[in-house]
Amino acid sequence: MSVDVVCAGPVFLDLVFRGLERMPEPGEEMLASDVVIVPGAMANIAYALRQLGLEAVVSAPIGTDPAGRLLQMLMAEAGIPWLGERVAATPISVAVPIDGDRAFVTHFPATAVDVAGIAAAEPRAIVVNLPVPAGLPVGPRTIGVVGDPQVAILRARPVEAWTDLRAVVMNEREALQLTDRPDAVAAARDLAGRGCLVIVTCGDRGVVAVEPDGDCLAIPAVPVEVADTVGAGDLFTAAWIWADLGGHALDESLALATAYAASSLAAPGSGQKGLSRAAFLERGPISVDARSSMLEVRG
Repeated sequence: MSVDVVCAGPVFLDLVFRGLERMPEPGEEMLASDVVIVPGAMANIAYALRQLGLEAVVSAPIGTDPAGRLLQMLMAEAGIPWLGERVAATPISVAVPIDGDRAFVTHFPATAVDVAGIAAAEPRAIVVNLPVPAGLPVGPRTIGVVGDPQVAILRARPVEAWTDLRAVVMNEREALQLTDRPDAVAAARDLAGRGCLVIVTCGDRGVVAVEPDGDCLAIPAVPVEVADTVGAGDLFTAAWIWADLGGHALDESLALATAYAASSLAAPGSGQKGLSRAAFLERGPISVDARSSMLEVRG
């Protein structure tokens, strides 16, 4: 088997409760206007990659509990190939979109990365949660991603070089927590010193990227009205990989990824997020202007 991208990491059963004006107080019951149940995390990235025309698969343990059986059905309905060993417990995440952001409550059983299975898939690129698992193939482009659990792990370990990575993608809060720097640009510069491109998404303020040599780019956000922002970073990551594998320059890849994430979040519906390549490109050419960003890029 040969694929374009292996998304190596947990698949969550995501329950997204929409329409809450605020978080409930202890003991209080509030009614959501809608609930969306979809595969999350690496499944979001794989789905968007497939929508964009790449052959993407998920490599992760497959739960056999009730949540896992539901998740297997949802993955099949979404057309996402899922490779992995059977395990007892399934990661579950409850997401609450509020004030343009989102909060999560998550159950995250320990998972292992199937290094041999990834190698057998002969991917052009691998997306993996940091820290990078030992034995991961070094030939494909490897893109690292993090969440709160990974930030905690990385903070507790000695600083590791990222010279074998094509890029690391994270959001601003994660970057600040990982570096204790005051802003996204300073955090990205700090992390890029580990030896690879670092991309930090900043919500409605766009995205900043810093190369290992210190060169910095900032791309403004695309303003859209969205029901919830759950999966925004996954959509961005998928589109950036698609553009990067397609040979686009960094500024073009960042602009395409920013526009794709925004367009997919704004699209109506209550299922898996991610526009098809045709639907995305029908929206017209993407303007690249790294100078017009609201982010302050310091020399």
